[in-house]
Amino acid sequence: MSEQPVSTAEVVAAWPLPPEAHLTDAVRRNLLATLEATLEGGYGEIPPESLAHLALGPMMIVLGRLEVDLADARTRIDELERALRERRTG
Repeated sequence: MSEQPVSTAEVVAAWPLPPEAHLTDAVRRNLLATLEATLEGGYGEIPPESLAHLALGPMMIVLGRLEVDLADARTRIDELERALRERRTG
């Protein structure tokens, strides 16, 4: 029994993303749209090894946003902990 070749779009669609990963899901949807447009435009399928070139930029943007959000959260946590300490020692 031979296996059917898996398309690049099927590989992307099968990535197990957490339901709460909205930005990452948006990147995946954009990649799928690009893959579909490429096929519909008659350019053929983009090979999986070339997918990194399409995904790297958007993933760096998402990672940058995550880094900034995490830094903001850490700052806010520090502020709240400081306020609680001051309230307790009041």
